[in-house]
Amino acid sequence: MALPSDQRLKRTRDFSSVREHGRSWTGRCLILATRPRPDASQAHAGFTTTKRLGNAVVRNKVRRRLRMIVRECLPAIQATHDIVTIAKFPAVKASYAELRQEWRRLALRAGLISDAPPSAGSP
Repeated sequence: MALPSDQRLKRTRDFSSVREHGRSWTGRCLILATRPRPDASQAHAGFTTTKRLGNAVVRNKVRRRLRMIVRECLPAIQATHDIVTIAKFPAVKASYAELRQEWRRLALRAGLISDAPPSAGSP
């Protein structure tokens, strides 16, 4: 149920490049940063959860939720972008539905997805 390995950002320089050369949109719980990548065949996603959020258990829980949200929305992403999702402290207390709604709202603002209704079957 994880995000496929070939669709993940893994290297520090990829994360840095998105933050330095891309655009970002801020919400209450998340920051969504994107950078167009015309040389790629699909979108790539990465996640940042800092120690400010809490211990490893808390950070991993937030990261798992974000990976699930992005995996669910990946087929709807129309452009090839590098996407970095940064969790802010309110993400710790937010429910899955709240995180999903905010991520979709930020992705709509960023032009990553269309205004189609979210897919069914979310936990």
